[in-house]
This record gives sequence, C-alpha cells and structure tokens, in this order.
Amino acid sequence: MMTAISNMPISNFNESRKRGLLLVCVFLFPIIFTSILFTLVALISDIDFKVISHKTQYATITSPKNQSTVNKKFEISGVLKAPLNGRTYYLVELRNKLYWPKFDLGSKESQWSKQLTHRAAKNKYSSYQVVMADSSLKKTFDDWFKISRKTGKYPGIAKLSIDNIVANIRVKTQ
Repeated sequence: MMTAISNMPISNFNESRKRGLLLVCVFLFPIIFTSILFTLVALISDIDFKVISHKTQYATITSPKNQSTVNKKFEISGVLKAPLNGRTYYLVELRNKLYWPKFDLGSKESQWSKQLTHRAAKNKYSSYQVVMADSSLKKTFDDWFKISRKTGKYPGIAKLSIDNIVANIRVKTQ
C-alpha cells in the first residue's frame, strides 16, 4: 500500500490524506529545523560543549569561578592530586580555537597559584584547562616553551590533541 501511495501525485489524495500529510510535515518541521540550526551553531560558533568542570578526581581550579568575569591581570589557583604514572600537569588557555600553554604545574600532588594576563578581547570568553599530559604532549608543550622563549613569539597551537583535561573553567574579560 505504501508503494502505491508514494507513486501517487498529491493531487490524487483525498482531503483526509492531505490533512494527514500536512500534520506530519507540521510535526516534523520544528525537529528538523532545530537539528539543522544546532548543527550549524555547533560547527561555526565559539561555544564550548565540553562537560569537564572546574573539579575532577585529579584536579580542581578553585579561583576564579567558572563563567566569571576577570580583569586583564588575574590570579588562577587550584589543587592537584597525584597524576597517573608518567604524566605531568599543565595549565593551558584555549582561546579562538587555539591553545596557549601557560605553566608546567608539575607531577606531584600540590596546591598552585599563578598570575595570568587574559589576552581575550573585552567581553569574550577563554577557557583555562588543567591538562594531564603524557610524554608526547609534554614534549610538545616543552618544545613550545623553549622555542617561544628563544624567539620571543608565542603563537597559539592550532592542532593539538588533548585527551586528559582534568579541570576546566571559562572566564570573560571585563
């Protein structure tokens, strides 16, 4: 029966079938439209959909609070638990889809506090992440620090695969 209906032009439908088809279209339109809109926003926006919070079993960012507004210069602090074997903690900034390593936080349980300069434009968000780096990522960060200090240029890293983000906050510049 479905094949016979699908080969029929709509003009041959009776009024009942036309109303049914209209109801199905009206029902499906918002679902399809919302799905397409969400996909576009997710692909082209600066929205961070990650669910890593300011606190996990490995690390906590205690200050500033997530989604807070900070001055251009501010203090960020937290607590680290013992990392997995062979791993090192780093503080990293994610801004405009680029990563900037900020500090090597070490590989021991500790409390830490660092002074940062927020480089994002006014009223724009950046994420600050505590990352548990394996030897490969540690080498990438250490090489970046070495080359940047030598050249005086601190470019963001575009293609970086970070698997172990253990704490994350987003802040906005005043």
